[in-house]
Amino acid sequence: MELNCRRSVAALTAAGFLWGTTVPLSKVALGWLPPGWLTFARFGVAAVILLAASRSGIRAAFRPAVLVSGAVGYGGSVLLQNAGITRTSVSHAALLIGAVPVLVAIIAALWHRAAARPLAWAGFAVSLAGVGVVTSGGAGGGTAGGDGLVLLSVLLSAILVVAQPRLLFGRDPAAVTAVQFLGAAAGVLPVAIFTGGVPEAPGSLAAVLATVALAVGWSVPWLVSSSSATRPASASLPAAWPSWPASR
Repeated sequence: MELNCRRSVAALTAAGFLWGTTVPLSKVALGWLPPGWLTFARFGVAAVILLAASRSGIRAAFRPAVLVSGAVGYGGSVLLQNAGITRTSVSHAALLIGAVPVLVAIIAALWHRAAARPLAWAGFAVSLAGVGVVTSGGAGGGTAGGDGLVLLSVLLSAILVVAQPRLLFGRDPAAVTAVQFLGAAAGVLPVAIFTGGVPEAPGSLAAVLATVALAVGWSVPWLVSSSSATRPASASLPAAWPSWPASR
């Protein structure tokens, strides 16, 4: 039990660290790959790793709803995020992505018709207003178009977090995530081909390393906890790994 707990904590720590580095790493990687190809690379590599690590639960998780949720919730959101990052600053994108927990709480309250307290709604409003004030100025290299794309990606990600419990019911969370990543890679591939053409040779080692870190990073937390009896769960876990809080 103690070993499982340590692995879960290690996985959560890895998730938090990797989530925090997503935007700056993406900014570097986008210097080489267009948004579509970067999204495909991230989920394609992560899907292969997770499919190999969670083979026993793949059959139960391989359902159309799971594939579609991955294509839209993961592939769509990260594609929009990458497109937005190319048009806005790292600080603006990171701030907007940090609003995911607030949007998750709001969507969950509306979706499940949960009765949130007035103080909670006031907190939601203040948080969103703060993000709007900071990003509306356009300072620091941010643009309204780029911020809008990132915000839309955040909205899709938050919706996936709220919808995830139904997809996870009776299934292995790691297998569900693997199938969702597969759906994301398959869904974004046509977009990458038609909008990005054939990727050029990398112009710098930093862009390659950033791409590898982003791709492998999506599967690292699951590999850390793959032999645990229980999956890590936390209300504050970043939405990049929504299977964990939803499987609680």
